[in-house]
Amino acid sequence: YSQLLARYLGLREPEVEAIFFASPMHDIGKIGIPDSILLKKGGHTKEESEVMKTHTIIGANILKGSDSEILKAAEDIALNHHESWNGAGYPRAIRGEEIPISGRIVNIVDIYDALRSRRPYKEPFPHEAACKIIDGAEERFDPMIFKAFHDCAEEFRRLFDENQAD
Repeated sequence: YSQLLARYLGLREPEVEAIFFASPMHDIGKIGIPDSILLKKGGHTKEESEVMKTHTIIGANILKGSDSEILKAAEDIALNHHESWNGAGYPRAIRGEEIPISGRIVNIVDIYDALRSRRPYKEPFPHEAACKIIDGAEERFDPMIFKAFHDCAEEFRRLFDENQAD
């Protein structure tokens, strides 16, 4: 998904490739979150939510300091994939173009994938419902990336369906 959006947005090919290879590492910091929180079937308490949010910083710390362009992109993505265009995200509550474009891209694709996928606490949503939920949170997303997501929505559906067959 991240490669599709990055390419659609016209990013240079080296940046597209860095985002493509780095984006699967976006949640690497979850290895530092206790299973009792990570795999909890019900909703999180306020305290558990605060612990869960630390996965962004843990992930960035795991990935920092590399000379590899892919790992630099992975560090940015791990840190910023829960930041929101409107400043309501975490961990730093930055907004707009303060958020690296890689983080802005992975933000929307991570949400789409999470909505479409089965989780310990929820059943998967169909494509149309996932898109409707994303539409309801439009203020969270870079308007350019939000539009690109909708322009590519059928490709998202196709990619998800293809990967479910594996």
